[in-house]
This record gives sequence, structure tokens and C-alpha cells, in this order.
Amino acid sequence: MQPARLSPWLDRMLGLCPIAIAVLWVAGVAEFRGESLDPVGWASLFAFGFALQLVMHRTYPKRPLPKLPEGARATRLSFLAAMIIGSLAGLIGGVVELFAQHWFPSETPWGLRTLWHAGCAFGAVYCLFLRRLLPVLPA
Repeated sequence: MQPARLSPWLDRMLGLCPIAIAVLWVAGVAEFRGESLDPVGWASLFAFGFALQLVMHRTYPKRPLPKLPEGARATRLSFLAAMIIGSLAGLIGGVVELFAQHWFPSETPWGLRTLWHAGCAFGAVYCLFLRRLLPVLPA
């Protein structure tokens, strides 16, 4: 089975999703702490996210992929990588939220905040890996 050719629209969407997820992650953390963003805050957060993406895209060279196993699928490998990173982000986010509760109290339950960190990391990593793997592996 041949790898799928990414349409320009899908490539752009998979490139923008991690930044959008990161913006929503920051906004969610702010909301947990009782700080809501006004329109200027949202605009500056999106501007910072896109500027960061532009700098990272131009700064880091695109490295070749390591040897992938025979019969590998882009969606499965992306899912596996996203599960690993999402689990680590949930674990680290849960510990940080546990300690942050003392200095920055939140009315949102600890489990929901931990799940927020894990879910945002999962979504961003899944889109990043899928964008990288779809041109070389079948979906």
C-alpha cells in the first residue's frame, strides 16, 4: 500500500492544529485559575502562538525519519506517540497542579485539570506526528 499524498489543505490544517490546541491549553489553564481572557488577550495569545510556530519552523531543520517497522501505519504510530506524550503530560501536569493548588487555588477539580493537560498534549502531538508520517506511510 502506498503512502497518501497530503493535500495542501490537510497539510495546513495539521500544521495549525497544534498551535490552536496550545492556545486553548493556555486559555484553559488561565480559566482554571479564575483569569478569563478578553479579546485583546485572545488576539495576543494567537499572535504569539503563530510567531512561535514561524520561528520554530524556520529554525529547526527537518530531520529524516528513523527506520520505521514494516507494515507501519501513520495513524497508529501517531496514536502511540500521542498516548505516550499525553500520559507523561497528564502525570507531570497532575503533579504541578497538585503543588500549584496551594499558591493559586482553583475551584476546578484536580482530575479535570490533569485530564486537560493530558488531552491537549495528546491532540497536539497526534497532529504533529500525523503531519510528519502521512507523506511517507499509508494512513
